[in-house]
Parts: sequence; structure tokens; C-alpha cells
Amino acid sequence: MSLALLLSACGAEFNPLFVESGGSGPVIGWRVCPGARPDGIAEVGLYRWDRDGTADDPGELLWHIEASHGITTHRIRLGSSPRGFTTRLPLSVALDPASTYALRTNMSSDDLVEGFLTFRPRQLRAGSLVFSDGRTESRRTYDGRDDEDFGCFSD
Repeated sequence: MSLALLLSACGAEFNPLFVESGGSGPVIGWRVCPGARPDGIAEVGLYRWDRDGTADDPGELLWHIEASHGITTHRIRLGSSPRGFTTRLPLSVALDPASTYALRTNMSSDDLVEGFLTFRPRQLRAGSLVFSDGRTESRRTYDGRDDEDFGCFSD
């Protein structure tokens, strides 16, 4: 059985992009569809969310990395540049726990597949994550959700 990743326009309730607390700072992740073709995060931008921001124009760009062709990863420590990635703009400011930030990602399998979310660093607690529309949830509850909620559908 093969699976296909389809996002909100195709019926997904949630975006597969999430951010969680890691040992050395926030970690960006992408929910993997079991059985789907290899995929991964190919580009990430962190923005200081503007009050009037949108997914297309979230605000001031603070950090930007991009993968070389063919590189895939599902987890990236915020502010770092994993092997095979190029830093286009280094993160040079500390995140304010009470401020709102936006994350935008592009995936390696398709330039049209992207993730977007907003979060506040104070939301990031051990054992929980932030996803979709800024929703905070325990990692256990998130992992227990049906993959179809995130656009993983059987062909």
C-alpha cells in the first residue's frame, strides 16, 4: 500500500510542521507519512511575526537555511544548519519567550508542499509541541493522532 501526502487544500485537518523543545533549544519537525516516498525539509525561514502578517508575508526574516538538492531531514534544531544545508541568513538574535514567531518550510518532494505555523517560545515545554495554528499538545497525544489528520492518505 502506498501513501500520499496531501495538505490542507486536499482535506488535511492539520499541517505536518511542528516545533518542540529540544535539549539545546527548539527543534523544527515534519510529521512523516508511513509508507510515503522519501521526503524532508528542504528550506526553513524563521520570522518575527508581524501583527498584520500572513503566511505569504509573515514579517521580518530572522533565519533562513536551504538544502542542497537531494538532501532530506525531518528535524532541524532552530538556528542550526544541518549537513547539506546552506545558511542564507544566520540567526543573530535571541528569541523573546513572549514574542510570536512564524516558521515557513518547503519540502524536498514538491515545491508546492510547504508548512507554516506561528508559536511563542514560552509554549515550548518538555514533552509537548506546537503545530498547525499554534496549538500546543503533548507529544504523546500528537503521535496518537490519525495520520490522515495530517494529509497522509492511502492511494
